[in-house]
Amino acid sequence: MSKSEFENKIASEEAVDHYDNVLNSVNELKEKEAKALLKQIYARLDIVLNGNGEYDSKKFLKDLEGQFKELVEVTRKEKEKKKKENQAEE
Repeated sequence: MSKSEFENKIASEEAVDHYDNVLNSVNELKEKEAKALLKQIYARLDIVLNGNGEYDSKKFLKDLEGQFKELVEVTRKEKEKKKKENQAEE
């Protein structure tokens, strides 16, 4: 594989940052929240596999991507809120 072919395979810095943010957000989940997330993902997967075909794999992936983006945003907001609360207590 030539260098230029390899470069096209590397994720962008933004994609790597998003990946790291998702992993960090998942690590912040409490057990109950993690189970709820997994149940939502499986429910959607089951609809793709066993539904009437209206909810396809493309829609599933788009929804899943959105769900993880939302998770990152919620985690970020919670951290900001805690930081402000801690500053107010000082």
